Amino acid sequence: MEEREVKRIDDDVFFNDKQVEVIQRYDICIRKRLFDYFFNLELSKEGDELYVIFESPFVIVEDEGLFKEICTSIEGTMAHQKILLRQMEAQHASLRKEIERCMKLGLHPERILLKRALYRPNKQGHVNFILKKVWEEKNAQKAPANSIFGAGVGDAVLEYVKPIAGASGPNLLGQFVKVKEEKPIPPVFECNSDAFELKEGPQKMVYFSKIAQYVAVVGNALKSFTKDSYIEMKSTNTPMFLGGVQNGMVLRIGAKNEIDNAIESNLRIEAGEIHVKGNVGKNVNLVAKKVIVEGQLHNDSSVEADEIFVNNNKGTCRGNKVICKYADRGTIIAQTCEIDAGSGSQIFAREISMQQLKSNNTFYFSSKCVVDHIDGSENTFCFSAFADPQSKRILEETKDEMAIYKEKAQKVMTQYQKLNFFLQQNQATIDKIKSADAATRKLLMEDESIQRTYYDFMDCLRRIKILRLYVLKIQELNRGFLDRLVSLESNMRGTRLFAKGAWTAFNTITCNRLYTGRSNQSLQTESGEMVDFKLDGVSLVRAKRQVSFEDGA
Repeated sequence: MEEREVKRIDDDVFFNDKQVEVIQRYDICIRKRLFDYFFNLELSKEGDELYVIFESPFVIVEDEGLFKEICTSIEGTMAHQKILLRQMEAQHASLRKEIERCMKLGLHPERILLKRALYRPNKQGHVNFILKKVWEEKNAQKAPANSIFGAGVGDAVLEYVKPIAGASGPNLLGQFVKVKEEKPIPPVFECNSDAFELKEGPQKMVYFSKIAQYVAVVGNALKSFTKDSYIEMKSTNTPMFLGGVQNGMVLRIGAKNEIDNAIESNLRIEAGEIHVKGNVGKNVNLVAKKVIVEGQLHNDSSVEADEIFVNNNKGTCRGNKVICKYADRGTIIAQTCEIDAGSGSQIFAREISMQQLKSNNTFYFSSKCVVDHIDGSENTFCFSAFADPQSKRILEETKDEMAIYKEKAQKVMTQYQKLNFFLQQNQATIDKIKSADAATRKLLMEDESIQRTYYDFMDCLRRIKILRLYVLKIQELNRGFLDRLVSLESNMRGTRLFAKGAWTAFNTITCNRLYTGRSNQSLQTESGEMVDFKLDGVSLVRAKRQVSFEDGA
């Protein structure tokens, strides 16, 4: 084709003419790959969409050379996969715009759409049980088969996404595909009009909940469950109650007598609020905005809520505020925690208040800890900036990110060292070319092996420059991660441990520092001493006993 005809391939009207057939062929050179790129291409199964897939984590440095390298690699891969090279300037401009947007917003995309074909396949209509889908995405696991899902007033329950008619045309390989016309029949779901409302739009039909309820899909029917009081829940006759935490139902669960559990083993119950009158058995998970357990929580069970009250905690409680009458070898993770008495328990919190301290407890706190009466020993009190759930979450997320970028840095450095070794091996040949006069240089470059070495050497130099930028970028990110953790740990200054009565012997007071460069400290209490413990600047010291405990002053 002549040049003016080649440009017509970028014109959609011309290219979409089913009489036009384009075949793309190349003269190619096979050469050893000197380095790996941190991305790849993926063509959809129907050949209508092309994506660039980035290696996790997504790291792009602002460098024109790198962007050109990405575009060149994309074109080469497209050619190798027989994808037609058309409208490439628009494709590269779109990719640049999306990368810049992601960098500006701090996004880490796994894939970016490069282009769509003029051909569009028919998209079938499909049903989404939204309540189930949202729960599974949030919890990163499949919901058990015997589950019902909580919904509040106005929550979307189920949707039917209508089919989308395709369009005939060439796919990204240049093959013309004719799309068959289809007329599917949308499904109809039976439901109680008092419990559900159907709204239809141009793209989907959605069923909404009109009341607080639990919902299950049985065949082509939406089933509503509104019972809110139960006696002795068992896994043999009770489904899993999932979802509905934010605006769902209030469940009340009781025991049929003082001996049997209110909730038996192997159940997960989620609701707006959960009130349990009786004991909670083994392997039970309670999740809500508010949970009250007027009984004992088994050591293999857990509660997760903003507000938690438990009579006797042997299990794990995780929440914003936790109140516990007796902490018996269990674990509590909270922003604030109030306990009447505790023995053998582990508590992680920003603020801890305990009326009666017995033996073998371990307390981690980041702001203050108040103990009314001490009649045990061998307790451990640890000043820790990452004790409470919020700071602990930041710590874990930051450490995970640091580990990911450490692995990325190792891959970059492995490639850097490999290319650096290649440069060292071939430096003599390059010096020989550079030092030669023009005639000799021309003669040398006519040798195919020397010519290949020269161009490979130049490629490696460009790549090494880009790898240095990657290393600097990762170092900058890691400094940000460390600064975040140092800032959290530095905020622990002023943390204090108060005692209203005399200390017993053999209690240990420690201060853990992970990121501020200070060594850990440990002190032992002495029998009868009347002191508090505090962080004075950066040191853990005994302090004069405070008079008022109301505000921790």
